[in-house]
Amino acid sequence: MNFKNILILLFTIGSYSLFSQSNMHDMLHSHLMDQNNVPLAGVWVSVNDKLRYQSDVDGMLMWESDKWPANLTLFLDNGEEIKVQVADEAHAAHISIDRVHKLDEVTIVDKSSREVSTLQTRNVESITSKEFEKAACCRLSESFENSGSVNVSETDAVTGAKEMEILGLRGKYSLLTLNNIPDFIGINYPFSLDMIPGTWLDNVAISKGISNSINGSNAFAGQVNIGTKDPTKDERLFVNLYTSSTSRTEGNLHFNQQLGNSSTGVGVYLHASKNFTEIDNNKDGFLDMPLSEQLNGMVRLVMHNQKNLEGGLTVQMVKDTRNGGQPGNSVNLFKTYTDARRLAVNGNLGYLGFKKEGRSVGLKYQFTSNGLAAQFGQLDYTGDQIRGYLQAVYGDQIVNEEHKILMGASYLLEDLNEHLDDRNLARQERVPGVFLEYAFSPTYTHDDIHFIDRFGLVAAIRADFHNLYGTQISPALSMKFNFDESNIIRANIGKGYRTPYFFGDNLSSFANGRRVKILGNLDDEEAINYGVSYTGKTRLFSQDLSINLDFYRTDFQNMIITDMDGDNDAVQVYNQPGKAYVNSFLASVNYNLFEGFTTKLAYKWNSNVTDELSHRVENVLMPRHRGLLSLHYTTPDKGWEFSSINTLVGTQNYMLRPNGLDRTHVTYRESKPYFTSNLQITKKWHAIDLYGGVENLTNYTQDLPVQGYSDPNSTEFDVTQVYAPILGIRGYIGVRWSPFRK
Repeated sequence: MNFKNILILLFTIGSYSLFSQSNMHDMLHSHLMDQNNVPLAGVWVSVNDKLRYQSDVDGMLMWESDKWPANLTLFLDNGEEIKVQVADEAHAAHISIDRVHKLDEVTIVDKSSREVSTLQTRNVESITSKEFEKAACCRLSESFENSGSVNVSETDAVTGAKEMEILGLRGKYSLLTLNNIPDFIGINYPFSLDMIPGTWLDNVAISKGISNSINGSNAFAGQVNIGTKDPTKDERLFVNLYTSSTSRTEGNLHFNQQLGNSSTGVGVYLHASKNFTEIDNNKDGFLDMPLSEQLNGMVRLVMHNQKNLEGGLTVQMVKDTRNGGQPGNSVNLFKTYTDARRLAVNGNLGYLGFKKEGRSVGLKYQFTSNGLAAQFGQLDYTGDQIRGYLQAVYGDQIVNEEHKILMGASYLLEDLNEHLDDRNLARQERVPGVFLEYAFSPTYTHDDIHFIDRFGLVAAIRADFHNLYGTQISPALSMKFNFDESNIIRANIGKGYRTPYFFGDNLSSFANGRRVKILGNLDDEEAINYGVSYTGKTRLFSQDLSINLDFYRTDFQNMIITDMDGDNDAVQVYNQPGKAYVNSFLASVNYNLFEGFTTKLAYKWNSNVTDELSHRVENVLMPRHRGLLSLHYTTPDKGWEFSSINTLVGTQNYMLRPNGLDRTHVTYRESKPYFTSNLQITKKWHAIDLYGGVENLTNYTQDLPVQGYSDPNSTEFDVTQVYAPILGIRGYIGVRWSPFRK
């Protein structure tokens, strides 16, 4: 791609917008709040029945009036209109409304459990804590069941490891951040989605495509930010207990305490889970789910606006063990074992006390120590990873709030020691980097708006100086255009690089216990991602309706290929020999049929093509088509909630190992489409929620997910070709207790 032309366009638009907005100094700045001091984000405001303006994501409104007192009309997302009179400019700094009913529908954060903003230039989908309560969401891996953008599936039939898919790409091509700090990179990636309990989640923000330079250049499919509970806002005491018909049992305990005042707090979050029972419903001699045990603890300290300082500190420790394969004590059985350990310390500190409005400096830091011991049949692995990350950020505005810059530097230090049988794979990374980002984000609009005021732009560039792979330049450009207040189109393009992790990236490929062949020196992975999206919102029969359309393509310049079929006795790993690309399309519709009843309908199409040494493969273990129908109803008194999540998974290719006399050729077969359904009912009292449900109500399971199960030492043996559920219908029940709930 030619980024020179993009940069020329960027500076042309940026220069025009910079000078054309110089009159913005005369605009009034108002902070829209409700009676609980919650910012009113994305609210449209009419001034004197003439011009219309929109508040930003922080509830800030830029506006002007030709007379005083000024008569303002606030148009809330549920269709309600609230009139406010502002006496003069002196009373315009803070505008507060008193709203008793349905206050949770005012803000973007709480109005809906799932929201695609029409404010942001980047294509970001947000999921809030309300969404996590609609299913058996005991872990992050289960929090995406109601998502059309993110799909999670098991990577094999024995380890219980899970992987998400975004834009048709495997989860390793998405950057996971914990409270906006890069995390879960490396050897414990296969179990990362199970290392954040669902009750710890406050929100998840899914940013699609390469559009961000601040947190690194390895987010080919986008960034998934995991926002954990804020101790200053979470319940003082919270308990969650869960058990299922498969003997999976989990418990969560939250304890939060405010320190001094409501702006500083500390929270302790504990989680324990265990699978007690050996289950082999398909009678293939292998456990359908591993026996597992996890202990997980987190301490989080949060400080808001203390003498112009804001910051946080999080410490987490995890121990996760799993035993799978063939049950019994015989030494000849095929056994799998994993023991994952994690210690993470991360935090941030920012200073906001500059005299110039919009100026700030910040520091992010992280230290992680990860360990993984694994055994798959005769294949033994141990890995230790020490990772340190430091980032300094400077933010400022140019001319006015509509023009902002972020710049900074980062440093990554990582020591990785891996042992695979008798092979030592030690590696040291030292990566200093610098980044610069410019954003043009108009915060108001009206009927006579000019083109430049409907336009938004974020341009970023990053340079990393890698000790192993040299200089890596990663530009990214995101743009938006508002047709009106409720219809927006976006486009973005960016280039990224990624350091491969030999074992963590491909744990399921090694689960068969086969030998591993590395063909040549493995380079860094490199790709260009680009796409367009449309978001529209309206009201149909007096109810909210939103439509979102996405199309993205990723072209790889280099992909690390894990070749399972080139050699029937080994796994081959090598650099991309030909082409590799992915196309992904998503259409989703959200509609409130009537008060309390919400529906979501989504369709996704993926086309995934990769050239291996011997042939081209397409949509291997990646459905071409996927559909979602989600229904949720809350009774008028908020006492009952009913949820139904229904998924249709289309055909996908899977590999069939040779059998019989022909033991040399691997063939590919196409799976049948299948349908699954999950149901949940929740009864709410003041301090207690009782919930129960059924997963995989259709009881659809894959026939023989373990190929060649009768002889794990044969070339027919394969546990990695999983394309459908392994566990059939199962029930669960749980209780949430919040004695201090307001």
